[in-house]
Amino acid sequence: MASQKNIVTPEEYQAARSQLLQQEKAATRQLEELARLRRELPMVRIHDPHRFQFDTPDGVKNLRDLFDGHKQLILYHFMLGPGETHVCVGCSFCMDHIADLRHLKSRDTSFVAVATAPLSEITAYRDRMGWNFPFYSSAKTHKAWAEAEAQGEAITWKPGNGYFGLCSFFRDGDEVFHTYETTSRGLEIILSTYHLLDMTPLGRQEVGNGMNNFRRHDEY
Repeated sequence: MASQKNIVTPEEYQAARSQLLQQEKAATRQLEELARLRRELPMVRIHDPHRFQFDTPDGVKNLRDLFDGHKQLILYHFMLGPGETHVCVGCSFCMDHIADLRHLKSRDTSFVAVATAPLSEITAYRDRMGWNFPFYSSAKTHKAWAEAEAQGEAITWKPGNGYFGLCSFFRDGDEVFHTYETTSRGLEIILSTYHLLDMTPLGRQEVGNGMNNFRRHDEY
């Protein structure tokens, strides 16, 4: 039930709403500036992108192949290891927000999710969830990371140990560059469920570990 102190006249509501609108506009301008700075981040050239391979339904592909002819690639590291029966709820919640990829492709951008589990396990979970985006096995890439790091090479697009995250890449001809990565609450920008709930009086209705307060969409 609404608190009596929050029940006001239409005029009082409009005054409060107008005040909040100014703050919302200021926040929008700040987000636009952050997006500009994100676009202008310096890039890291990925030496020999063919080393980083992924098992797909169409055979083994390398990092450059994942662009699928586009100039940009967004890649999501999904927490799902070999033989794991408890699939990450937070990653599942994130991937529920990946919509029709034709909008991204119209902006010369490809999207792929990857996990270290075998392709058969990944495909089974993808089919269970009804997702349509490409979801591949990155087990070979993790081995390539280990080999590269053993030789002193820094891998800027590798997620933390056992962690999830999103990163983006740019392709210029045959050259591939890592341009951005984020994880944890940095991913909230893609979660429309949160943005819709933030417009309501009860808000997100969660405590503690954020996205893990939700269930997989077939468990409600």
